[in-house]
Amino acid sequence: MFKRKIVVNKKARYYQIGDANKDVSTLWVVLHGYAMLSEFFIKKFKKLDDGNTLIIAPEGLNRFYIGESFQRVGASWMTKEERESDIEENINYLNALIENVFKEIGHENVQLNVLGFSQGGATACRWVFSSKIKVDNLILWAGDIPKDTLTQENKAKWKTIKTHLVMGKKDHLIPEEMKAMFVNLVSQYELDYKLTEYDGDHRIYPEVLVRLAETF
Repeated sequence: MFKRKIVVNKKARYYQIGDANKDVSTLWVVLHGYAMLSEFFIKKFKKLDDGNTLIIAPEGLNRFYIGESFQRVGASWMTKEERESDIEENINYLNALIENVFKEIGHENVQLNVLGFSQGGATACRWVFSSKIKVDNLILWAGDIPKDTLTQENKAKWKTIKTHLVMGKKDHLIPEEMKAMFVNLVSQYELDYKLTEYDGDHRIYPEVLVRLAETF
């Protein structure tokens, strides 16, 4: 028995808030966490819709049933199976998506904010540092920075991006010891970042998001 692969075309869905036109001055690309769907995730960003902002929520390419009732569905960016292939496909997918968005709005002169929530944080980082896109703000909300993006080669690009780490004080998935290890890791890398902590758990809080966005 041996493993083989073929390349196939696959449709990928995403949701958006706002109109893709020449008046867009701010673009958000927001990546959901594990077992979530972009249809529901994007609703957390409605308060950012000001008429000149476009919000794009891509969905992970792998969907699956959640729980024993087989009623709820979630999506994932990757698992341990075929991990490197999934990472590559995610990057290709997001590159194609951003290229299409820029084509629709007719220009690239926007403030580009990339947000990754939970598992989406790692995908956001890998995409940003595997592409030529110019990102203004990278927001990692209850997410991690993969070590493979904290390389010497990437230091120059990290310095061009405003990095925001957002963590909930009641997030049971990120205990204090893990937060300390994470902050220590980025500090050793000498990464310039802004830390925002909020009184909440493992989710996006729209009011916290709006306050953060007002600082950009």
